[in-house]
Amino acid sequence: VESTATIGFTEALDGVTVSLRLTSDAACPTCQGTGGKPGTRPHICPECEGAGFVVSGTGGAFSINETCPACGGRQLVYDEACPTCHGSGRGTSARSIQARIPAGVKEGSRIKLAGKGEAGLRGGPAGDLYVVTHVADSPVFVRKGDNLEVEVPITIAEAFGGADVEVPTLHGTKKLRVPGGTKHGTVQRLRGEGPPTLSGGKRGDIHYRFVIDVPDKLSDEQREAVDALSKTMNGNPRERLMREARR
Repeated sequence: VESTATIGFTEALDGVTVSLRLTSDAACPTCQGTGGKPGTRPHICPECEGAGFVVSGTGGAFSINETCPACGGRQLVYDEACPTCHGSGRGTSARSIQARIPAGVKEGSRIKLAGKGEAGLRGGPAGDLYVVTHVADSPVFVRKGDNLEVEVPITIAEAFGGADVEVPTLHGTKKLRVPGGTKHGTVQRLRGEGPPTLSGGKRGDIHYRFVIDVPDKLSDEQREAVDALSKTMNGNPRERLMREARR
C-alpha cells in the first residue's frame, strides 16, 4: 500500500509522527483470514501434499520450487470456501495508523513501514506500507540535495569594501565575513550546519549565496555618489570580452 503525508519544513528536519487514514484489504471478518467456511476444518493440500510448494521443471537439469497455487503456500485447504471472501481470506476495512516520519526526509522521500500494508491472502503475512512525503517550502531555506541554500542580499558598499553580515541558521544566526571585492553569486558554506540525512551519522551543509542588492531607483544624492565612483574606476571591464570576440 502507498500513501502520502504532507509535513512542514521543520518537521522534515526533526522528524514527526503523522496519522494516516487508510482504506485497504484486511482479514475477512467472517473467517478471520483463513479463507474457509466457518465451522469447517482444513486438511492437507492434495496438490503439494502439505509442502506448500510445487516443483516445476525447466526442461533441463534444473527444477524450480514455486508456491503451491492451490493453498497459496499455507499447506492446508478448505473444501468449502468462506461465503464472504470466497476463499481469499481478505476483506476491506478503513483504519487509522500512526506513522513515524524520520528526520531528514525530502520532497518525495519514500518511507517503508514493514507489515503495515494489506492483509495477506488466506491469513498470510501483511504487506508493507510506503509513505511518500510532501514537504512544505521554507520562506528562507531551499533544499539542494543533502544541503540547504540561502540567498543573502548585500549592499554594493559591502561587496566593495567587505563586511561582517548576520545570516540565519537552523538554530539561530551566525556572522559571516564578506571579503572586499565579493562578486554577485559568490557562495560561502557552513559545513555540518544543514539538515540531517536519512542514513544518519552526519548533516548536510548550508550554502549562503551573496546577491548584490541594486536599488530600482536612486535619489539625487545616491546618483551623485555613483557618478563620482564611476569616474574613479579605471578601465573597461568588457574590453577583454570584446577582444576575444573579434578574434
